[in-house]
Amino acid sequence: MDIGGVPLLSMLKERMGWLSARQNVLAQNVANADTPGYSARDLKPLDFADILKGATTPSQSGGGMAVTDPRHIALSPSQAGGYTDFSAPDSEANPTGNTVSLEQEMIRVSDTQAEYQAASSLYAKAIGMMKTAIGHGG
Repeated sequence: MDIGGVPLLSMLKERMGWLSARQNVLAQNVANADTPGYSARDLKPLDFADILKGATTPSQSGGGMAVTDPRHIALSPSQAGGYTDFSAPDSEANPTGNTVSLEQEMIRVSDTQAEYQAASSLYAKAIGMMKTAIGHGG
């Protein structure tokens, strides 16, 4: 069985990937805090509906939800692709045209780090539960 095919684990993996990409974007903002004309960027938040669609579409292993009745809600395959960033100025531009606020960036970095730690902890707990369920201990 492919462990990546487990919906909970695939959603956590997707979340951790997004948080990692966001951390990179925020690090670029901090690194360019003194660059004239630099505009602060951030990633668009993950859309829960898209993640749910991706987790419930049938995979190669045969998992997922199937529409067996015309009254069921038809799910279309999720859109593949990377994460989209967008310009997110924290404040008005300073005289050099830079829109990065180091205070706001540090708050976002801290929040992103806490969310990543929570997701990785949930991932580890889920793996531990699976090991216990198959008899290999936790």
